[in-house]
Amino acid sequence: MIPKLESYNRFVGKKVTKEIRHNAETLQGKHLVHINATPSGGGVAEILNSLVFLMNDVGIDTGWRVLIGSHSFFSLTKKFHNSLQGKKVKLTENRRKIYMEYTKKNSMINHISKHDFVVIHDPQPLGMISHFPNRKKWIWRCHIDISNPHTDTFDFILPFVRQYDCAVVSSNRFKINSLEKPQFIIPPSIDPLAAKNKQISENLANKVLSKHGIDVDKPILSQVARFDPWKGHLGVIKMFKKIKEKMDCQLIFMGDMASDDPQGPILYHRIRQITDKYPDIHTITQRNDLLVNALQKKSAIVFQNSVKEGFGLTVAEAMWKKTPVLGTDVGGIPLQILDGQTGYILKSVSDGVAKSLKILEDNSHRNELGSNAYEHVRKNFLITRHLNDYINMLNTLNSS
Repeated sequence: MIPKLESYNRFVGKKVTKEIRHNAETLQGKHLVHINATPSGGGVAEILNSLVFLMNDVGIDTGWRVLIGSHSFFSLTKKFHNSLQGKKVKLTENRRKIYMEYTKKNSMINHISKHDFVVIHDPQPLGMISHFPNRKKWIWRCHIDISNPHTDTFDFILPFVRQYDCAVVSSNRFKINSLEKPQFIIPPSIDPLAAKNKQISENLANKVLSKHGIDVDKPILSQVARFDPWKGHLGVIKMFKKIKEKMDCQLIFMGDMASDDPQGPILYHRIRQITDKYPDIHTITQRNDLLVNALQKKSAIVFQNSVKEGFGLTVAEAMWKKTPVLGTDVGGIPLQILDGQTGYILKSVSDGVAKSLKILEDNSHRNELGSNAYEHVRKNFLITRHLNDYINMLNTLNSS
């Protein structure tokens, strides 16, 4: 189904969608293009799969381009990603050369100098701007946690960032202090009409989970996340082992490995070496939005045990299904989890165990957290809010 703005009236009301259309009137016929690393696998692609169509629906001529790149390029940009989130990475001359070579190649095959707005997502295509001296408004949309970046990598990308007309980050925490250009805060969002988030029946959810070997009669703990070192899978295993001592339950890891993330298979096999010894821990790697939906809906608790996190859309996804989430105090997670109201912020393994047992042992408390979580997402983290934030930003740039 192609997203249409009025389809969201039942979630946010006609007044909100009418206001969005009104705000977009000054942008009618403007040409905008989004450029990111991959068409699937990760929050950026998921947002664009809805946002691009909705932008077109409100009258902004919006396109979407995806980078071409070799294994060495995406391996390098993954190192950039990790380094911007604080990991020390050696930025050799050869690595700089590879990066510049592929940003030039992508610039040559993307004729975007005449677009009114170009939105560049994350560090992978960031350097493309240097190949477009005659350009209009360019926006760098940074989805990752850059609150404490490794100095060498940050010093390498900062000259590119300074060429942009503005930057967009997911939280006030990620603003770049040394950047004099405007910086907008646009939290990521979920699409309630997407297969991953649409309402499904208990019967269908049970059927989907059973088909994949999950016992629907035993409490389910889960984490839905890419197999990425920043996602804290090993810490979840530690918590589960202690929870399991007090209550019979099962743990499900579900995630995929995006094409721009060569580290994924390495971490996945490491996790499997551990979890294969425990029959109540399961790993699922297939891309299946209906299965994600069923798993988040039927989980007693969802973890988001990230060490670093740009935002963590899986938190909002689970909360939308009225499932309490236990997550760390990093990135955009504390914007979503209001501690003790919509879920809990994890402080340690023992803290996670105690809070998990509190939820598992008290159904009324779990239901209260779930209801609060749903309402918090409805008001703050749906795609309609995201669209309106973009429109307001574009209007600001258009008038400057």
